[in-house]
Amino acid sequence: MPRARWMVMLLLLVGLMAGCSATSENLVIQGISNARDAFEAEPKTDNEEIGQTALYLPNGYIIEEPQDDFNGLITKDGNSFSLSINPNEKAISTLFYDLQKVNPKQQWLVDEKFRQNGRFGFVTVTEIAEDKLELVVGAGGVKITTISTENDLPINMDWMMKTVRSIELDE
Repeated sequence: MPRARWMVMLLLLVGLMAGCSATSENLVIQGISNARDAFEAEPKTDNEEIGQTALYLPNGYIIEEPQDDFNGLITKDGNSFSLSINPNEKAISTLFYDLQKVNPKQQWLVDEKFRQNGRFGFVTVTEIAEDKLELVVGAGGVKITTISTENDLPINMDWMMKTVRSIELDE
């Protein structure tokens, strides 16, 4: 009898652990949902600057030097994020998205577009190596690019969209 009890407890524990672990699909779905929510929300209040441009960065993220007025490197915990701002593009611009789509043979793990109130945003993910994904998040004439792990997609999609949305562009 005790052996059967242990076997049942072991099976329950394994089932519980399997149910709690996030699958690849769930991570992507959560990330896209985070990005969509951040895109549709009011922009975060700016707390940093790159050149003459004010933007929002969450705590712990740092804008590295040197930089120019339209490009910067953001870092946190050894991870790098490349910020690009095209001041000639408006909030509805699809330029950064269109530039990614030039190669019709490129395979996308994620290719999501958002439109709201005269604004355009997107999230794309491509696999560049095992457990290495290129993540690009953009809104109008602003984008952030990074190399991410699958587990970091939801949090990266969230803060990256909040940051690109915080940069004011003409609508």
